[in-house]
Amino acid sequence: MVLQLALANIAEMQLLQSWFHSADEQQSWGGDNFDYPCSELRFLELLCRTGTQSYSLLNTLTGQLVGFGQICDRFGCHHLARLVIAPDARGQGLAKVLIAELIIQALQQQLRTISLYVHRHNSIAVQCYQSLGFMLSPPPEQENIRLYFMTLQAEQALQCANNYLLQSHISSAR
Repeated sequence: MVLQLALANIAEMQLLQSWFHSADEQQSWGGDNFDYPCSELRFLELLCRTGTQSYSLLNTLTGQLVGFGQICDRFGCHHLARLVIAPDARGQGLAKVLIAELIIQALQQQLRTISLYVHRHNSIAVQCYQSLGFMLSPPPEQENIRLYFMTLQAEQALQCANNYLLQSHISSAR
């Protein structure tokens, strides 16, 4: 599978809505303010926040959307939000690809710490983030007992990006 990160278009963002089959699933991904069910227009309004860039991870051979994530400036960090892999593409290591690609995108703007929130019950995501070097950190705002705040210091983010690029280069040379 050949993957590419690109700015998300409206059709890709609309497709995301079909990936969630309950209020819990959608709110766990998008936040408590996501109505479920909601109209396509309302979903897009909630998704497209000012100052947030939305990205699609695409299988370039099929054009299929396999992942989605956002980058915004929050807490003096590049903050990753609303990270998700397509239900039929999970378990293939694509979350690490998505996160590494988003880190590269963010670091091209400025070398800064990367942050994110993750639900405490989402142990698979927590393990994924920790494997990339993210650490549990004190939250920068009033603590939500359902969430962990995680950070990846700028130097480690750069190392993560370089390791990913090196591994990608080795894989594509085979």
